[in-house]
Amino acid sequence: MDVKRAKKGLATPVSLSFLLFSFTLLTVTTYYFVMSSVDTKANKVSFAAAKNAMLSLESSIKAIVWSPGSSAVQHFKDYHGKFEVEPDARRLIINLTFDSSTYTVFNSSIGLVKYEMPPADVNQVGWFLRGDKRVIINQSFAGTAQMYIENGENSQELRLGYRPLAVSYQESQGGSTVNVVRIYIINLNSSESLWFKGSFRVKARCLNVTVDSRSYNFSGGVSSVIVRASVDGDEGTVTLPLSSSGSFTLVRVEVLVCNIRLEEVE
Repeated sequence: MDVKRAKKGLATPVSLSFLLFSFTLLTVTTYYFVMSSVDTKANKVSFAAAKNAMLSLESSIKAIVWSPGSSAVQHFKDYHGKFEVEPDARRLIINLTFDSSTYTVFNSSIGLVKYEMPPADVNQVGWFLRGDKRVIINQSFAGTAQMYIENGENSQELRLGYRPLAVSYQESQGGSTVNVVRIYIINLNSSESLWFKGSFRVKARCLNVTVDSRSYNFSGGVSSVIVRASVDGDEGTVTLPLSSSGSFTLVRVEVLVCNIRLEEVE
């Protein structure tokens, strides 16, 4: 009888141990779930803040572009990501085609700004915060910026670059009509090669505006010019109207380049 009672008495401590183990496991699981939720929310906040900082940087550049000597400073807080400027990235090639004749008027890198976003449970790859996919435009300066989200090596990256704007108009010169084809380019390849984490400040300076002008005289009537731009394999075209003066067409091509320098603020 005593032996049976002893075996029966073991049930209480064993059951208590099991309950304590289950409670501990539940507590730990709940803790990690809560902490994971907190981290996810914090990463989403950092993700959004990083986008706003890059948008502010683009606004700072917009405020000084085409104004040599002007500058602006943008402050970045610690958004748990990485900021990088690649001056030699994004090679831009621009060709002009008049009927069967093609001329290259620009061939150079124009730079790229990247911010590797903090990991977040958000997929926005392919989103454009500024501009769209077109490689070249012929509308207004407001659309020259391209800010979009791409897949990076470790997480999503926010990328900022600029695309050319092409326009045409006519002016009178010596009794003849001259077609002016003007191409505007914002160039970041004079920037420092920057790489930052944590908090930092970046200055954007408008160094100068250069103009490359060349003239063409085509026999016969040429009604339009095709402006083709290529950036790292992506291509786009715009067609601009031209006006002829009798049996010939006069064209002056002007390529205006605004050189912007991004540099570290000590």
